[in-house]
Amino acid sequence: MIKKISYLLLILLVLVVTSACSPSKPAADNKTNTTALVKVRLAIDTAAGGSFQFRIAKNKGFFEKYGIDAQTTNFAYGIDTVNALLIGQADTALAADYALVNALSKGNMVVVSALTRTDEKSASRTILFARDTISNPADLIGKKLGVQKGTVYEYVWAKYLEKNNIDPKTVTYVPFSTPDEAIVSLHNGDMDAVWIGGALTSKFQTLKEVKQLATVLDSGVNISSYLMLDASFVKQNPDAVNGILKALDEGIRYIPDHADETADLAFKELKLPKDSVLQDLKYTNYTLGFSQEDFDHLQDVKSWAEKNGVLKTSYNLKDKINIDPIKKAFPDLLTYKP
Repeated sequence: MIKKISYLLLILLVLVVTSACSPSKPAADNKTNTTALVKVRLAIDTAAGGSFQFRIAKNKGFFEKYGIDAQTTNFAYGIDTVNALLIGQADTALAADYALVNALSKGNMVVVSALTRTDEKSASRTILFARDTISNPADLIGKKLGVQKGTVYEYVWAKYLEKNNIDPKTVTYVPFSTPDEAIVSLHNGDMDAVWIGGALTSKFQTLKEVKQLATVLDSGVNISSYLMLDASFVKQNPDAVNGILKALDEGIRYIPDHADETADLAFKELKLPKDSVLQDLKYTNYTLGFSQEDFDHLQDVKSWAEKNGVLKTSYNLKDKINIDPIKKAFPDLLTYKP
């Protein structure tokens, strides 16, 4: 009996050793079930809204959750992200309406979603700062106006002057590349007024001999921003684009209940003052989707740009809107019908 038991134990021992030394089938199964992350180069801005929904989505792993290896690169303004997309340095871009309608004429890009929409509350965070010798719009005549070329602020300036019956030939535009450059120029008197939005407004509010003259509401302009991608990328990577939108949705929903964490991340990545970011988060209207109002707004901006000779190449705006990704990811957020 003892010999029989010993024999059985020996057989079991051989089976265990054999199993341990054999190739692991579960490991092969795991490899088969693992989906490789899709690398997406996301160009995001450091000015205006700061792209916090993108930053949170990456920091919290939301992009990875949806199969995206998100590689983010900072650019000063949305127009810089568009240029990066145009020359193949990025797969995505974000831009406000004015820059967007101009950019769409230059490459094979499409709009897949809104990213922010201006409402009365958020508009109060886009401010016209002017030297304290300027008390009303008429005082801008003969002055030097700071503008980041190619951005929505070109459009804001044009509409603000138009609304206040100021001939654009009576002012001088002073171009700048970064907000810090504008701060120095405004402080030194090299420019007399400039539009600034988002968390950066706090830096300008500390300047001596500078005051707030107006908000974007006084220009009659509704600023919205949008997510753009190369049309071929969207066609070849529909699941990746779907993942980007879902990750951004989680980022947007995460921010309100984690404002302090978002502000800490903004300081870590952009050195923006925490108090300013916390204030800005109360006003920024992050969103996703594409509405009929979005299309009509872009069409209005496009018509203005064509009428004023800004848009040199004509195109059909409908051909530049791809609603398939948002229709798949969030059908309830789609009201636009081509």
